[in-house]
Amino acid sequence: MVAILRCTPDEEKFLADFRRPSQFEAGWESVGEREAWKSSHVVLVVTGQARGRPLVEYVGHAKSGRRAGTLRKTIEVTQLHHIVPPVPMERLSDLVHPRHRNAAELSGTLPKRAGEELLDALTTCRADLAGVIARLQEQTGGFRILNRVRELFVDERDATGLAFQLGGFDRSIIAQARFPEENEDRVPVLATLPGHPAHEDHLVFHDAQRFSDWIGSDAEHLAKRVFRKGDQKLFIANVNRLPAEDTLGIDLIYHHVNRDSFILVQYKKMQQMGAGRSEWGYRPDADLDDQLKRMRQVEEVCSRLDQDPPLDYRLFAQPCWIKFCKAEQTAPRGDALIGGMYLAREHVEWLRGQPDLAAGPRGGELFGYHTVPRYFDNTTFTQLVQDGWIGTRGRASEIIRDQIEASLDGSRSLVFAALIGDEMTQAERTRERRAGSAS
Repeated sequence: MVAILRCTPDEEKFLADFRRPSQFEAGWESVGEREAWKSSHVVLVVTGQARGRPLVEYVGHAKSGRRAGTLRKTIEVTQLHHIVPPVPMERLSDLVHPRHRNAAELSGTLPKRAGEELLDALTTCRADLAGVIARLQEQTGGFRILNRVRELFVDERDATGLAFQLGGFDRSIIAQARFPEENEDRVPVLATLPGHPAHEDHLVFHDAQRFSDWIGSDAEHLAKRVFRKGDQKLFIANVNRLPAEDTLGIDLIYHHVNRDSFILVQYKKMQQMGAGRSEWGYRPDADLDDQLKRMRQVEEVCSRLDQDPPLDYRLFAQPCWIKFCKAEQTAPRGDALIGGMYLAREHVEWLRGQPDLAAGPRGGELFGYHTVPRYFDNTTFTQLVQDGWIGTRGRASEIIRDQIEASLDGSRSLVFAALIGDEMTQAERTRERRAGSAS
């Protein structure tokens, strides 16, 4: 979140005496209206208010503190960065969408979108502040996505967290992933997590060696890990062959070894559009056409390999899904997954054939929350995969290696995950979740 703090004349004089880095780091304690200040924020510190010419002269971190009377509370302002020369608030107001311009007149916590636009306007005026703001965003639980390296890292982290959840494992470890610095090269998410790489984890069992053979060793960035829960093991690999600027997106392949089943989830990013950029949508392009063609071919092979008669029941026995998710400017907090719409390949193609669905206001194809009437969210999708209601049934291991190669040859990064070991029944998982909630 973003907030605006307007200095009193006394506060301006106090700040003007700051000279040492330690003073800017320590900051000061202000006071504000209790209802206007909640939680922690990136704060724009405004001077010149009393003179009628407000200037953004500092940016820092603000955290609401203790009560200071009936209607007010303290505000701890730290990690200040002095902006020289300061940026006129009027200039920022001119750069944001008209519906958010009133935010430049507010004090305290701003509406989410208005705050994001003000930060964008500030970095437009002063590009040198992008790195400063990114570090402050980390402090408030939302890492700022400034470039393609970080964008892919966020999606890879999400796919890795999704793999944990599909396998019924605790995904909280992804909250400890270390985001790349502003000018840093690509680094696999798994390589930034605490613990040991797979080859240092006494990884001698047959299945994991087979997975490593499927993945190969020619990736530019490769990290493998094995996680354990009781008798179960979850093998996860992050595989990146290309630089960020040449990578089209992220694929997740999840393999349930005991069922010999798999699913493929491909990430597509929705952009902001419409009046006031209030809607999110994805416009199909040639890459989507190519990927749908590939998915159809995969599913034709799976249909030929399907057991006859089947030994297991599925609501949907095909593997290919697309996750349409927002191209947010900040990463989700902690271990949260990116919100999105999961659609099966055949559902996507069906929607494209319906003139009144998945269509924008001018008639063009558009996939978004406001144009797609039904979809799975993170919770529903992962639950159905965990319980074996969706995914291929049998002989998946005969084609997974080809799908790994297809993802990487198609200029995509890959998260591959495989669950090994006997699973709990749905009733056992329900009891485990309830026990966790009770504790």
